[in-house]
Amino acid sequence: MKKSVAILVSIICLLTGVILGFFLSPVKYGIGNNSGNTTNNYYNKKE
Repeated sequence: MKKSVAILVSIICLLTGVILGFFLSPVKYGIGNNSGNTTNNYYNKKE
């Protein structure tokens, strides 16, 4: 196998794994950045 073909196959396998991992992982609280700049955070509730 040529070196260029091996690199191409490894890149395709890596990207396929990333995409499948994204779709198969459980999504909690939606998709996005939860850095604390939201209005719906549930810590430090003032009751």
